[in-house]
Amino acid sequence: MNAPVISPEMNAGPVASPHGPVVITICTTCRKAEAAPDYRPGAVLADAVDALQASGVVIRRTQCLSVCTRACTAALSGAGQYTFLFGDLDPERDAKALVDMAQAMSGQPFGFVPWKLRPEALRSRIIARVPPPEWSPADGSAPA
Repeated sequence: MNAPVISPEMNAGPVASPHGPVVITICTTCRKAEAAPDYRPGAVLADAVDALQASGVVIRRTQCLSVCTRACTAALSGAGQYTFLFGDLDPERDAKALVDMAQAMSGQPFGFVPWKLRPEALRSRIIARVPPPEWSPADGSAPA
């Protein structure tokens, strides 16, 4: 069975605004080799993000994001939005940066936040950015 093809016409018309909240998914099981065996930095990070009580942001804990070599990992995603995956996060320092990124996504076409507009703490920690199915131009470019 062939996969559906997303045609350029699907991207015609006005630029899509994200719909729904940005979800911050945080791995709570990974750990760093040099840390105590029972210390889970993702769980600490999830608690710190929760404590910020950001509106329009949903915090979701998961047992694995399969990025074990970049312990303390979070993904930001939402309906009709890009997904951003970050690793090597510092649970003491990066909670606010994740919330700032989530809020920036809410104001951008397809949730795409250009590198210059991303919180500085996250710029070097990006692992992947995945476009939503709604944004698939033939040349693969990001929304302008």
